[in-house]
Amino acid sequence: MNLIKADIYKILKGKAMWVVFAIMLANVGMIVLTDAAIMGVMIEGEVAAPVGVELVQGVTGVASATQLLFSQMNNMPFFVLGAVMIVSAPIFANGTVKNDIARGISRTKIYVSKVLIASGLALLLWLAKMALGISIYGIANGFAGELPVGFWTNLAFTSASQLFILLAVVCFTTFLMFTLKRSGMVIGIFMAVFLLPMSLISLLNFFNPDLATIMANFDLITSLGRLGFINQLDTWEVMTVLGGGAAFMVISTIVGLASFRKAEIK
Repeated sequence: MNLIKADIYKILKGKAMWVVFAIMLANVGMIVLTDAAIMGVMIEGEVAAPVGVELVQGVTGVASATQLLFSQMNNMPFFVLGAVMIVSAPIFANGTVKNDIARGISRTKIYVSKVLIASGLALLLWLAKMALGISIYGIANGFAGELPVGFWTNLAFTSASQLFILLAVVCFTTFLMFTLKRSGMVIGIFMAVFLLPMSLISLLNFFNPDLATIMANFDLITSLGRLGFINQLDTWEVMTVLGGGAAFMVISTIVGLASFRKAEIK
């Protein structure tokens, strides 16, 4: 607990996390104020228009704002990457991890504490994006509008599923940081693992939509946007996406912990 408190104090005292929050919130404002087209994140023919949402400029209502924000979660993993780097990168850059181990703090506690703090930051980033986005959208377009049937249930399932995927991204990125210990290499591999498949799926959508649809079920970043329409996805699609997230979470945590326990810390 003391280790977590010390890390949180350092993060709050520093500027890096506030910069990440500022960039993300600026991005939210741009998306909401320009009323970004929600259909742009969907693979053609895969899902119908969202229930209760008009795909036109200036729609109103909390339901519309929520649907818009849910559908625009594809960039959240990159902000999560920033959060993990802020939490874990300094301990290798300045030798703090070596001092912690010398003080008798177990490597498991160090690793788990970083995962927990980064997960908390990911949750705060998600909450900040939703809260600010709905507020800006409501001020600009109005909060009025009838909530569709099943809105609260859909809200709960969508929120939980997207946060689960973000937690998987936290675990995977923490694994990369503790294994490679170099920020540049972590960023490079992160981009290769997450950005390249998303780009390939977007490209394939123009030439082979069916193949793009299949691949989208196994790509975490594409899945975040698709989970924004979880009430319109088949059960097997949702389970495939969440199963992939669980695999990322469990495997990366096990391998990351095992690697860190055996690693020579210089």
